Amino acid sequence: MKKTLLISSILLILILSSCNKHSVYIHSSKNIYKIAVVSDLHYMDPSLLPDTASSAFKRYVVTDGKLLAESDAIMKELISELLAEKPDLVLVPGDLTKDGESVSHTSVERYFTQLINAGIKVRVIDGNHDINNPRSVQYIGADTLPVNNIGPQQFRQIYSNCGYGDALYIDPTSLSYISEPLPGLWLFSIDACKYWPGISFATMTGGRILQSTMNWILPHMAEAQKKGKMVFGMTHPGIIEHFTGQASMDTGFVMDRWPSVSDSLMNAGLRIMFTGHFHANDITEKTYNNSFLYDIETGCPLVYPCPYRIITYIPDSALIISTRTITHINYPLKGQSFPDYARNKTSINMDTMLTTALMDPTKDDLPNSIARILAPRMRTAFMAHYAGDERLLDTHELDSIHIALSKLGSAFSWLRPYCETMWNDLTPTDNTLMIYLKSGSSFKK
Repeated sequence: MKKTLLISSILLILILSSCNKHSVYIHSSKNIYKIAVVSDLHYMDPSLLPDTASSAFKRYVVTDGKLLAESDAIMKELISELLAEKPDLVLVPGDLTKDGESVSHTSVERYFTQLINAGIKVRVIDGNHDINNPRSVQYIGADTLPVNNIGPQQFRQIYSNCGYGDALYIDPTSLSYISEPLPGLWLFSIDACKYWPGISFATMTGGRILQSTMNWILPHMAEAQKKGKMVFGMTHPGIIEHFTGQASMDTGFVMDRWPSVSDSLMNAGLRIMFTGHFHANDITEKTYNNSFLYDIETGCPLVYPCPYRIITYIPDSALIISTRTITHINYPLKGQSFPDYARNKTSINMDTMLTTALMDPTKDDLPNSIARILAPRMRTAFMAHYAGDERLLDTHELDSIHIALSKLGSAFSWLRPYCETMWNDLTPTDNTLMIYLKSGSSFKK
């Protein structure tokens, strides 16, 4: 759908930005498109939690960190806001459901149908929670009961109206596909999840692109360039680190062999990749010679600050990226605003989750007293990274972390990056950004 969107305002931004010594190429076409990105919905169908007082669910949710009981209310609000926003295209980079439950996938598809019926195109790709997930359960009192999950073929069928039904090409060895959702734009939706037979659930968090899939991707990227198409990508795990050392600190949240994978895709002509997975609203970039690649990660709406993105796409010229946050939902919030409720609940759940993780005997069995000191500091770092545009720690804050860590000795040196590194935000800015699609230069708008 062609659309003229606030042309005078956007051209003014472009003109003003040229004063900052950025070269600007303005496409002769007046067609400007709006793209929404919503990632990591982790939708939990209400039938899976018939009673929010379930003790089994309460035990689970404090180890999870997400607003799962509120997910239906959050989804309703998100869909309402998207219908009001009227983007041309909605991108969903994986983890559509809590744990791949068939009933949750069916409900998500019904919500997306509301967008499609309003003339909004939707494109999805799977996340590590969505396929062949043995943790698909219903919470009944103190017990959990297994429920049906789905496999890759069912995923294709359920989301046939969200990319698969009108795909230009479909990879025969994965759920990857290529579509042209906007004129002149080829979207490479890349399945990088580990859900095959013989893969244990313990390794499913990680992501990788099968060699057969990479062999399928690269010729089609060459075809897109030959035909003069703009190429964007969408996958679940990051393809570039979003903070220094992320791949070694949090194994499984950056794609396996990410340096070579990102090099291959960048050299093939990919400039923009939309990702999710780590629940952070973060943008990072990679450059080599005259090539560039941006990994635009969008946070989880079930984790404070509950973000999604609205992007203005000027073909062959620029992306103008903005971040929105959900500020109210129809749910009992105990007299709090939704931002306060989400912040408080996310903080409490993460403190519990991190304290438990720190006391894991497989990681040196940290004493309870030290775990309770470090967990809030780690939680603060994680939540700052989730929100994006995190600032450097001041000297006093760094000193307090160093003092706490020094009491532990060298055996616990692995903790230091979790308290420090995530504060050092890699360029560019995360929540508002303009990217020039010809040169790769960017600036905070």
